[in-house]
Amino acid sequence: MDLNVLKAMRKAGELLNEAGVDSPQLEAGMLMGHLLNCSRERLYIDRDRILNPEETLSYFNLVDKRLKGVPIHYIIGHREFMGLDFYVEEGVLIPRPDTEVLVEHIIEHVKSRSIKAPRIIDLGTGSGAIAISLAKYMEDSRVTAVDIDSCALGVARRNVLAHGLEDRVDLIQVDIFSLLEESEAGWQESGFDIMVSNPPYIPTSDIGGLEIQVREYEPRRALDGGEDGLDFYRALAGLGPGILKNEGLWAVEVGYNQAHSVAHVLRAAGCYRDIGYVKDLSGYKRVVAAILDHE
Repeated sequence: MDLNVLKAMRKAGELLNEAGVDSPQLEAGMLMGHLLNCSRERLYIDRDRILNPEETLSYFNLVDKRLKGVPIHYIIGHREFMGLDFYVEEGVLIPRPDTEVLVEHIIEHVKSRSIKAPRIIDLGTGSGAIAISLAKYMEDSRVTAVDIDSCALGVARRNVLAHGLEDRVDLIQVDIFSLLEESEAGWQESGFDIMVSNPPYIPTSDIGGLEIQVREYEPRRALDGGEDGLDFYRALAGLGPGILKNEGLWAVEVGYNQAHSVAHVLRAAGCYRDIGYVKDLSGYKRVVAAILDHE
């Protein structure tokens, strides 16, 4: 039987609902919009349009991918973040709404301190969502986006070009654990006003308990924070004095129960003050921020 757009989406929604997808009808519409390359609003205007056999087969192939656990944003190839559209693919972490709290805190920090032409370094940039959002909303900023993974940097480069920011966002491939040596080659002399990161922070033993769409499809390198989930925070705390200007902002995203542990890492480093937290919309302390104090 031939299916029109609306009936196909309803059938897909039923299948997704049975599979336990949180927003089945929404995702059914996202998949149809991706297939037909149109907006969600357009789908309902054209809801009586009959799909041809090839379109029907392609649509339910997309639905089948989602039923197998492939994240919806990998299937449709993009994700909104901070009101901007970002290309994503397997191999990079999908931007999350929680991370917007981190970006908003940095923008507010720059405004409140009237920092002119801020220089920012984003460590572990992935898709480039943080770096690009900061550059987009602070037009006099310059951002250096760092990642160890060439696939991630390829995605970030595509997003930088899509947003027309190639003159203000620099992409560098390097391991943050060797970044102190890199800073001695030139970054230390110029100094950054802000160091930002959404690093891997899931304890290794917890990876197996994550939902399938994260555990099986998102890059483990972007998730695994070591035995206690704090490996990257220790590295980032150590990097601050070599990369940040004095009075520079150190700001990171943390897991829902990690804020106090990360603050302890900063206190142990002995060169940070004004250590504080920013809560996400669920009330969790999602951001830890501090000021570098060389004195």
